[in-house]
Amino acid sequence: MKKLLYIVGVLLFSLYLAATSVVTVKETEYVLIAQFGKVVRSIDSAGIYLKLPDPIQTVSRFDKRMQVLKLSPAELGTRDRRNVVIENSVLWKIKDPVRYQASVRVRDVAEQRLESLVYSEIGSAIGGLLFEDLFAQSNESKLERIFTAVTESVTALSDSELGIEVMAVRPTRTSFPKQNLLAIYKRMESEWTRRAKQLRAEGREEAAKIKSETEKEVRELKAKAYKESQIIIGQGEASAAQLYADAFEQNQEYYTFSRKMETYKKLFNEDTKIILSTDNPLLRDLLEPPNGDQ
Repeated sequence: MKKLLYIVGVLLFSLYLAATSVVTVKETEYVLIAQFGKVVRSIDSAGIYLKLPDPIQTVSRFDKRMQVLKLSPAELGTRDRRNVVIENSVLWKIKDPVRYQASVRVRDVAEQRLESLVYSEIGSAIGGLLFEDLFAQSNESKLERIFTAVTESVTALSDSELGIEVMAVRPTRTSFPKQNLLAIYKRMESEWTRRAKQLRAEGREEAAKIKSETEKEVRELKAKAYKESQIIIGQGEASAAQLYADAFEQNQEYYTFSRKMETYKKLFNEDTKIILSTDNPLLRDLLEPPNGDQ
C-alpha cells in the first residue's frame, strides 16, 4: 500500500513538473519567465516553450494588442484664463513588457499613469493657446498639430517610464463649464450677428454694382437706338424731299399752286374776311384748279 501511494505521488509530482515546465504562448500576448522574481526570458512569438517548473521559474502574461483608453473629462484653462472641458481617448500598447512589469504590472495602474501623463501634456498645450484660437474654424489643422505633438511627448515619457507606446491621443468631446455657457452663447450670437451684417453689406454693395452696370447698359442701348432712329428719320425725310422734288419738277404749275396754298394758309384763319372782285387772281386760284398732266 505504501509503495502504491509512493508511485502515485511520484506520478502526480511528475505531471506537475511537466505541466509547469511547458509554456504555450499565443500570438496576442507577451510572456515573461522569471526565476526567483528576476526576469530571465521574454517571449513575443507564438509557440510552445520549455522552462524550469514552478516555483523555480514563473510565467507572467501581458496582452500585446492595441488598447483603447477613454479618459474621464477634465477642465483645463487657456492662456487667457478661460476654461474648457475636454474628453480624450488614447490608443496604446505594451512596447517593452519587462519595463511594463517592473513599473506598473497591471492594466489599471498603467491606465492611471497614462491618464496623468496625457492630461499633464494636454494641459500644458492648451494653456499656451487663446480661447478663440482653440475653437476657431480656421484652426482645425492647428489643433491637430497640437494633439500630434502631445502624442509624441506622451509616447516618449510612457516608453521610458512605463514601457508603453502611445499610438494616438485624440479629443473625443469638447465642451464648456456650465457657468460659462451663457457668456459663450452671447459671444456666438454676437459673432453671427456681425457676420450677418457683413454679408448684408456685401450684398448691398454687389446689388448697387449690378444696378449701376444695368443703368449704364440701358443708357447705351437708348443712345444707340436714338441714333439709329434719327438716321432712319433722316433717310425718310431725304427720300420724301426727293419725291416732292421729283413731283414738283414734273408739274411746275401744281408746284406754284401748292406754294400759294401754303402761303394762304399762313395768312388767313377762320376770322379773316376779304372782299374780292371777280377778276382778282386770288379768287381765280381758289375757284379754278391748276391744269395737271393727265
